[in-house]
Amino acid sequence: MSPSIKEFYDVIDLTWPSVSNQLQNGWLIKNGGGGGKRVSATIRVNPNAKIEIAESLMESINQNKLFMIRKGDENLDYELHKLGYKLIDPSILLGSPIERLDKTFDGEFHVAPNEKMKALWINAGINEKRLNVMNRAKVLKSYVTIDNTAVAFVAIYNSIAMVHALEVAKVKQRQGFGKKIMQQIAGWAATNGANYLTVITVHNNLPAKSLYQHLRMTKLGNYHYRIKL
Repeated sequence: MSPSIKEFYDVIDLTWPSVSNQLQNGWLIKNGGGGGKRVSATIRVNPNAKIEIAESLMESINQNKLFMIRKGDENLDYELHKLGYKLIDPSILLGSPIERLDKTFDGEFHVAPNEKMKALWINAGINEKRLNVMNRAKVLKSYVTIDNTAVAFVAIYNSIAMVHALEVAKVKQRQGFGKKIMQQIAGWAATNGANYLTVITVHNNLPAKSLYQHLRMTKLGNYHYRIKL
């Protein structure tokens, strides 16, 4: 049986973790440490929780007023819309049972990224603060590369592997490196007990969506953000 959407959301949170999470007054307040929206966005836990309380809590840790809208948050989405919050970065979660994926069992897997891997990520806009997110993950994880030309981060929680920050050097794009590194990751994940392999991409990233669909990964869920500009 496929995991529930809540289980997939838990994998997002545990494989790409915030600096800290505080449950207060019906809200999960995340301190992202500058690591991007996914680790900084506030999540409503109690459907009756007041928005103004969340706004005050975010201000208290000097973070933007930013909410993640997941399945079941339709009322919150509407409330924030009425308050002038802008919808940004609609994202989709794709995945597949590991047994359905083509796998290779070679590849380069590291406990920490080397300097060339870091440079590739930084050139792609994944800065040190996002690299710190990877370092914070306390679950089984690996830094994956193909000759420092393609890089990705993968981590496993509750037998679900999630791939983050897959990047291919610009001069090597559209040459099959994305497919190859995903097949290597699938082999690693299967060897390390994962039953599912998942990824996240923004809705308008057509090359990424095409790659994952070509790999027979299907849509599992979605989320987006609301931000006060």
